[in-house]
Amino acid sequence: DFIVTVVFSFLWLVSSSAWAKGLSDVKVATDPDEVLLLMSACKQQANKCLPVRSPVMSSLNTSVVFGYLNFILWAGNIWFVFKETGWHSSGQRHPADAMEKQPSGYNQGGYNQDSYGPGGGYNQQGSYGQVDEYGQSQGYSQSGPTSFANQI
Repeated sequence: DFIVTVVFSFLWLVSSSAWAKGLSDVKVATDPDEVLLLMSACKQQANKCLPVRSPVMSSLNTSVVFGYLNFILWAGNIWFVFKETGWHSSGQRHPADAMEKQPSGYNQGGYNQDSYGPGGGYNQQGSYGQVDEYGQSQGYSQSGPTSFANQI
């Protein structure tokens, strides 16, 4: 994908430049003053030749601008396609495994991140000490993990 994107980007640059040069040549060839000089009837003194109006080239100029904008779009897309290749991931300074796995002694917010499971961590046991309307204590105990972290 990366190589195809680079090739298409280069082709857009070349084709837009060729179209811009071709349009420039068309403008010179269709210039009313130049056309009048080439006509044999206008070279005679008895005939008076004047251009009626100038040619409208705005839509052709717009097509050249859009050609270059399309090149810029493809050239900008090269970076995003490059990020998806293996060449980009091999150039990283830190391996991905070292970034994902944190040491066991790392604490965040008072909770030990590596102590999920039956041996410790988020296990809370005990009573909340709520008393019902007859004066009897009801104990609610909670055990097991109460919070899960999204680890990818």
